Amino acid sequence: MEQFDTYYYDLMAKKLSGHCTAAELSELEQWLAASPDHQAEYDILSKLWQDSLPVAKPRAYDAANAWKKVELATAPAAVIKPIFNWKKLSVAAAVLAVIGSASWFIFSHNSIKKHELVANEGKIKSLELPDKSLVTLRQGARIKYINGYHNQNRLVELEGEAFFEVANDPDHPFLIRTANQSFVEVLGTSFTVQTDKDSTAVIVASGKVRLGAENDTAAVILSSGQRGVWGNGQIYSRNNTNPNFIAWKTGVLQFNDQSLLEILPQLADFYAKDIRVDANYRETAAKQKATITFSNQSCDDVLHELQLLLGFNYKQTEDTIVISQ
Repeated sequence: MEQFDTYYYDLMAKKLSGHCTAAELSELEQWLAASPDHQAEYDILSKLWQDSLPVAKPRAYDAANAWKKVELATAPAAVIKPIFNWKKLSVAAAVLAVIGSASWFIFSHNSIKKHELVANEGKIKSLELPDKSLVTLRQGARIKYINGYHNQNRLVELEGEAFFEVANDPDHPFLIRTANQSFVEVLGTSFTVQTDKDSTAVIVASGKVRLGAENDTAAVILSSGQRGVWGNGQIYSRNNTNPNFIAWKTGVLQFNDQSLLEILPQLADFYAKDIRVDANYRETAAKQKATITFSNQSCDDVLHELQLLLGFNYKQTEDTIVISQ
């Protein structure tokens, strides 16, 4: 027995609402041309769609009324052998029966039950997704996901920063959508994604990742050890020079012959502090270098060790720290 797949009903809905991409439209046209049954199903849904357009505000539908429309649209002049797969159309009618307005056809996840996890209270959180992929959320990050697939894809939505270890499943691509409309397609296994209002940065620990925008051919393929940035009208990749890009996850900070001016911004990011260098000390701080490792230590302990090593003073007021001679 043929298994019904709502994927093509999603495509039909997006075409009727004018939200089908060129690639999706081409795929739908091929599917419609493959069988008279497919075209007949589309014609019925198209009529139901047209019947629903005049409503000025969302109105309630019920299955009985939906079936009446189906029966009217398909009533034959004489008794003939039905050519439609009514099991499939029953699913389509049920879909139409629960929509409240024509806007349902616009691509959204409102009809799909989402799960959400937020790393709040100043702590990182770990999550195993339904496909066995592992996600670690940095403090303040948020992820949304569903239990199954969306159009055969494993789709999640991310705000903030997270480290992904994606389970291998070539038949179901793993996609990450961000609030700034960037799109990350996973071609490998482990990487970080950092998003904000205007840009997205990806650093690949292993495997490959595609970074770009949804439905945009401009994209970069990032391999292990590379960092890519999308946003503000540009997209680029380069080698990652920051060994501490997942220090927030591991708790380990490593510095190899780096100047104090290079070290302090990384400490500021790790500890969520505002660390400043006094103007009269910047030239000296640029020349002072250290090779040192810190593991799960407090900000005050780290600064104290650097102070003993390099010989500076510092003063802290709440979350602001000033480094001086």
